[in-house]
Amino acid sequence: MTAGAWPAVDERLVRRYRRLLLAYSGGYRRRHGTEMITTMLEMAEPGRSRPSAGEAWHLIASGVRQRFRLPSGRPFTVVTAALVTVVLAVFGAAAGSWLGEQTFAAVPSGAAAVELVSPAVADPRQDAIFTWRKSLPGRADALNFHLSPKAAWTVEEARDGLTAAGWTITEFTVHPRPASIICAPDDITGGESCTFSSRDAALTAHRDGLVLHGTANDFLANEAGDAWVGGVYGDLYAERSTAYLPLTVIGGLLGALAGWLLTAALAYRIRSLPPGAGSLAGAFAGVAVTVAAPAVWAVVVNAVMLGGHLTYTGPVYALHSAFRPGSHLTEVPSWLVPGCTLAAAAAAAIAVSVVFLSGGRDRPTVIENRFSAGPGIAEH
Repeated sequence: MTAGAWPAVDERLVRRYRRLLLAYSGGYRRRHGTEMITTMLEMAEPGRSRPSAGEAWHLIASGVRQRFRLPSGRPFTVVTAALVTVVLAVFGAAAGSWLGEQTFAAVPSGAAAVELVSPAVADPRQDAIFTWRKSLPGRADALNFHLSPKAAWTVEEARDGLTAAGWTITEFTVHPRPASIICAPDDITGGESCTFSSRDAALTAHRDGLVLHGTANDFLANEAGDAWVGGVYGDLYAERSTAYLPLTVIGGLLGALAGWLLTAALAYRIRSLPPGAGSLAGAFAGVAVTVAAPAVWAVVVNAVMLGGHLTYTGPVYALHSAFRPGSHLTEVPSWLVPGCTLAAAAAAAIAVSVVFLSGGRDRPTVIENRFSAGPGIAEH
């Protein structure tokens, strides 16, 4: 059949083929899109208005496979893709960890924390109430607190008071010991120096996504009442939400996917750049991966700590906390991890800019249109 005798093609079929070709990368569509559409239109029987299910699945699967494919004969590209995938997987997991922390209950302010834990000590000494924010390496923030009673008080009152206030007690272990106060003159202060010994209890309680973890001591005082010990002290922090681990894992998987696809897409663009521009882009990409190493290692250390403390009672080990100054990396400057992260991001941005600003785009393949469906079939 001659081209002039070929029946008109339904424009809807052309549009649907083009939509399916979106599964392929832009560069691949520019090189082969017109040829592919022309071939499929040649094979389509007259009167068709949509691709078959088999054609659709084949185009989508082939397009996705092509996006993951790296240029052949370039071992350096394979190594780079693997490294970028690891780096972005780690950073993606850290981003997921940060999103996961947003689902935690908010750690209260000092005044709000005192209000929450005050039922443990019904009548605390106002001059013995202390709270301060606490940031531990690699972990989410916590609030440290201390409350002391004015008079006779026992650890059981802490348990009963918290229970009445809506806290769920998950640990209350009393360590009995004889109560004693030994005081001796203090030559420095001119007063007395006293040593106290009383029962204490390990205490853990939960309420509204918060955890109170600390110790309660029986109250002891000398006859004058000016030497005393007792009360509740410990940490108040958010418990790990059920969304935290899934978001962290999803972030890591999305980061790995983005790393491989980004490297594959840029590798094809670099191939069409002038030699100098391609080498410059590759050099900055190498710098980005190298400089990111301390940050990647810090996040991996936090991930190991998280995995080893999934049942740990204490502030949550959070992957993104590795980017704070004073992470788990010892004997390194506090600025190293955040500084390297910023430097790696800058180097990566320069590499991508070089690729896109140097005009690395594939030329479209021009094939004469042989169909009478009107304008729009051929790629321009």
